[in-house]
Amino acid sequence: MCGICGVVDLPGRPVDATVGEQMMDLLRHRGPESAGSVTLEAEPGVTRATAFLGHRRLKIIDLSDAARQPLPNEDGTVWVVFNGEIYNFRALRDDLRQRGHVFRSDSDSETIVHGYEAFGDEVVERLDGMFAFAVWDQRRGRLLLARDRTGKKPLFYAFDGTRLTFASELKAILVCPWIERRAAVDRIPELLAFGYVHAPSTMYAGIVQVPPASTVVLDACGLTEPRRYWRLDFTPRENGHRLSEADAAAQVRSLLTAAVARRLISDVPLGALLSGGLDSSVVVGLMAQLMREPVRTFTIGWSGDQSFDERPYAALAARHFKTDHTECVVGTDAVALVESLLWHHDQPYGDSSAIPTYIVSRLAKEHVTVVLNGDGGDEVFAGYDRFLGVLMAERVPGWLTPVARTVARCLPRGHGYYSVRRRLERFLDDAGAPAAQRFLGWSALFTLPGLLPLLRPELAGRVDPQQVYGGFTRWDAASGPLLHRLLHIGFMTNLPDDLHVKMDRMSMAHALETRSPMLDTAVLEFVASLPPEMKIRRTQMKYILKLAFRDLLPPALLRRKKHGFTVPLAHWFRHQLRDYVHDTLLSPHARLREYVDQATVRRLFQQQVDGTHQHRHRLWVLLNFEIWLRMLDDGSLWRPRAADPREAITLTEVTRRCYA
Repeated sequence: MCGICGVVDLPGRPVDATVGEQMMDLLRHRGPESAGSVTLEAEPGVTRATAFLGHRRLKIIDLSDAARQPLPNEDGTVWVVFNGEIYNFRALRDDLRQRGHVFRSDSDSETIVHGYEAFGDEVVERLDGMFAFAVWDQRRGRLLLARDRTGKKPLFYAFDGTRLTFASELKAILVCPWIERRAAVDRIPELLAFGYVHAPSTMYAGIVQVPPASTVVLDACGLTEPRRYWRLDFTPRENGHRLSEADAAAQVRSLLTAAVARRLISDVPLGALLSGGLDSSVVVGLMAQLMREPVRTFTIGWSGDQSFDERPYAALAARHFKTDHTECVVGTDAVALVESLLWHHDQPYGDSSAIPTYIVSRLAKEHVTVVLNGDGGDEVFAGYDRFLGVLMAERVPGWLTPVARTVARCLPRGHGYYSVRRRLERFLDDAGAPAAQRFLGWSALFTLPGLLPLLRPELAGRVDPQQVYGGFTRWDAASGPLLHRLLHIGFMTNLPDDLHVKMDRMSMAHALETRSPMLDTAVLEFVASLPPEMKIRRTQMKYILKLAFRDLLPPALLRRKKHGFTVPLAHWFRHQLRDYVHDTLLSPHARLREYVDQATVRRLFQQQVDGTHQHRHRLWVLLNFEIWLRMLDDGSLWRPRAADPREAITLTEVTRRCYA
């Protein structure tokens, strides 16, 4: 896991080495162990273009200098900078050696450069892993950018017609003096609606990202449109619907076991993030079966509200699988963390679960360099409440909605994770609307009726619903089983644009590599081919996953209700964050006043404080938006962080127990 960056200038202008060093320095946290770069000059009769490639290294496989990047082929005519892991690199290396290629290292990175020589751009289709890379072909003056199938590893770029700048993180592009540092105002409605903007867009005018499962090529003819090399197909395979439940469960177990085994390859200490949920517990259980030593597991909890504390269930899993378990209670100054999190995200990000992800990554990094996690299980096996909610809503008669609303109003208000009233009110939102619209409403922070009054009239008047929702609705196939339509939408939106962003930025803030067996390509393709009733059976979500591992997990974990990895944000807004949010969002000098209506923001804040409505996620994205605007103004987004973010976090009651 590393950080990559580079500049290609088609007319052949020299690349400023100082700027290149600044780009790499801003990626230091992704690869703190070493840095490498190469500048390739134009060659008359070969290419007019000049290229700079930079790399920050986190050593995982082959710790020697032979694996240092940028890494060339045998004659130095093809170079690669790579971020990620290739899980099938050993088989690829054997194949390439038989084809006559000579390897100088035992790294997975080198398979890309020789694979490009052998297969051209199609090498990406042979790679099984998480990756973002750039290949520079000096003979052809040609740059290939590529990103993995689900978009786990980030890759951004900007092109002005003659010069292309790319990097793992936006800050390394923003530091370049030729880059325009301007907010993409037309993306503000989308940001506020979802808490993020959908790929390939960013919140910066002129900077985009390589979409998941895509390649982009730059050569003397210019820049190509992204080419998609893989799609997740929910169409049943030849035997997909003929498999018995027992056979399907056995195949799920076999594929996930192989996926975990592939992700145990490491030359540095390895562990797992354990929440006590179904997905992470399955992963840890398989690790315990495959590893000779106890699995190192890590969990955090919050004091004061047990509904947000993961420790009891995580401890249950740790005892069951006899892991070497570390847990702690977190004390955090959320105010002090906001700017640190934004600096790592580079743009506004509305998912508050970034906070615990950041903290548990810090805890794990004190002991290991690589961790496995359960990310992707909800997207693959249908584990989100909104999937079940849409299916159930299709069966609820219209006359029952007013009755349910009356019942909801009679229930006590609660701010815990499992608040019945909050969940029922959410379920009744958009009652009677088409299924896809319901799913959209439950996935969004603001739907149009709430978004338009929030925006200032001049911005609201320019809102195009197709643009705001287009990044979401364009993935609705509008055919096939309803659950598969919903899974496809989530797979193409929430997974790469929210979940992967959170895990990549928050773990790499501490130079911690995270691996996700649930998102293994073979697992994805097989589970997608299974019929919907093997994913949700009546009201039981993740049916086939539970069936596959019912003998591995303790019953309490199999029965546990879905619980997101989050923080007591409602409590924070009413207490420790109250004054800060008020003074930040409602200040007469707030930057967001240029784009949003202050009276509406004040109403949202007051209703949250009074406890009459829940706007905590809406206020969180507004807070992130305001702080981002300030950091964009003062330039701190593309300057190295001076303060140590650890000062905002206190890990108390740290307990390590080896249950082996």
